[in-house]
Amino acid sequence: MFNLEQEIIYNDFFEKQCIKMDYIYIIFAYLAGSIPTAYLYFKITKNKDIRNYGSGNSGALNILRSQNLYSGAIVLIIDLIKAGLIAIAGKNIEISDFGLYVGTILSVIGHNYPIYLRFKGGKGVSTVAGVTLIIITIPSIIAGITIALITLILRSPLWGIVCGALILNLATLIFEKSITLSIWCIVMSLIVLTTHLSRRRKDLIPAIKNIDLNRIGKIE
Repeated sequence: MFNLEQEIIYNDFFEKQCIKMDYIYIIFAYLAGSIPTAYLYFKITKNKDIRNYGSGNSGALNILRSQNLYSGAIVLIIDLIKAGLIAIAGKNIEISDFGLYVGTILSVIGHNYPIYLRFKGGKGVSTVAGVTLIIITIPSIIAGITIALITLILRSPLWGIVCGALILNLATLIFEKSITLSIWCIVMSLIVLTTHLSRRRKDLIPAIKNIDLNRIGKIE
């Protein structure tokens, strides 16, 4: 049996170990998120840099536009699996909830700003989808269906992403009833949207000023 002093020492040691694992997981999540699936796929199949084609992003959508649907689907699935494994790892090791949330956010940042490609990657949609599918499954599925439907109906991935982000945050608030998870979703959604805006600001800002919804929707 532990006496009070031993229990305090044990709890202090365990807390320090958790904090240490938090740091390790956060670094791991960023580096794993930074693995440039689209770049590697295009390099292997075409021996070219995907960032020199289409929108210039290293993501599944640009692979679809620059190559074909089959290739885009492969990259998307790999990115989803990669992000899902990052979330699964976080849920199955001794880390705090704070470490899990920060780590998964950094996996999105890693996808968008990968250290391996001088910080020019994708937009983070597939990574957000992958981590949320593991941590908040129902809101993630609803958001994914929304993105697919809006994109098909309006033929605009951007409006699909915007609507999907709104639905993800709303569904998280309704189904999870957690302010922490809602803030987590909002942060990831803002990362995706600000990445998009920052890379296409020359096209987006004039369209936004003119409230040209059709033009905004065509910007990738």
